Amino acid sequence: MKKTLLAAALIAGYAGAASAQNSVTLYGVVSTGFKYETAKANSNAETKSQFAMDQGQWNGNRWGLRGVEDLGNGLKASFQLESGYNSTNGRQAQGGRLFGRQATIALEGSSWGKVQLGRAVSPGTVAFSGVDPFGASFGTSSYTSSASQSFIRYDNMVTYATPNVAGFNAIVGYSFDPGLSSNSFREPGDDYSAGFETNDKNRIASLGARYANGPILVSGIFDYIYSDNRNQGAGIVDNNTNVKAWQVGGSYDFKVAKVHAAYGQEIDGLVGAADGIANLLYGDSSDLGGNVLFARGVRAQTWMVGLSAPIGSGSLMASVQQQRPGGDLDLVGTANQTVASVGYKYNLSKRTGVYGYYSYAKNLNMIDGAKSNQIGVGVRHLF
Repeated sequence: MKKTLLAAALIAGYAGAASAQNSVTLYGVVSTGFKYETAKANSNAETKSQFAMDQGQWNGNRWGLRGVEDLGNGLKASFQLESGYNSTNGRQAQGGRLFGRQATIALEGSSWGKVQLGRAVSPGTVAFSGVDPFGASFGTSSYTSSASQSFIRYDNMVTYATPNVAGFNAIVGYSFDPGLSSNSFREPGDDYSAGFETNDKNRIASLGARYANGPILVSGIFDYIYSDNRNQGAGIVDNNTNVKAWQVGGSYDFKVAKVHAAYGQEIDGLVGAADGIANLLYGDSSDLGGNVLFARGVRAQTWMVGLSAPIGSGSLMASVQQQRPGGDLDLVGTANQTVASVGYKYNLSKRTGVYGYYSYAKNLNMIDGAKSNQIGVGVRHLF
């Protein structure tokens, strides 16, 4: 009898310990296909073309681990580690980082919200999810072609997300060093590395808010990107400034179709600035753009209208977007970038689907005469 009671106690104790352990899930995406593309660098360049295998067109390829532990009283601890890779050659993405897509740990309370630490997408990226019918996928079709702020990742970031209250929630974040390349401290003889002090690094304050209830989605995002204290200016550009970027957008589901729209601005610089734009401004280099271009007086406006509609076991997507140079960026050599796209994705099962899309870009990266045509087809599998 005593042995039976002892065995029962040991089993109960083991079960209790096991339930307190992290629940860990392995997940991922494999997306591979073909792409035909023609490209023209500017109005004076020749048009070039290529037909090649391509990867990550419908969602970026990734594998990851996520886990959660219930700490009791409505408190949970969680982590997420996510790595990107190229499915056409097996190489690691995100500059060789092991977990370049996400590396976070978090504490979450059912009544007060969630605090998260590490590398992750920005608060604005989370809040803007669902605004673009193409998401952050399908080449130049994505609204990131005009507004990179709508999907971007930051290093060294702490975020706080409120609980969802009647469809409304908000996320605020601060990055001590976002890991974005920029022109903010590129002086003659500079080694391109940030200094020791906090103010020697680019920092970011980020905000995202959304309301999603029934057929309505409304979102607003704002990023304030601080330059470091070593700005000296270069060429004709005054980079002793901070970049301000915001977007508002939303969608409405009519059941037979969903309409999408967005509008935003970038002030005193560009987020996701193309090297071509930096070259236009500086006139003597092609590597001064990077992820953020600090330039006082430079502005850009962006807008997008789109449509998505369920058709059979799939979904039709279409959008037109534009990025318009303004302020000191409205100069010879720049022009309004316009991108028109259409696509269709078909679900063969809950985890496997095929897709096709076409995207045309005029004055790509706001460079006058630059053009691009993209046609892509492929298959995506979730695991």
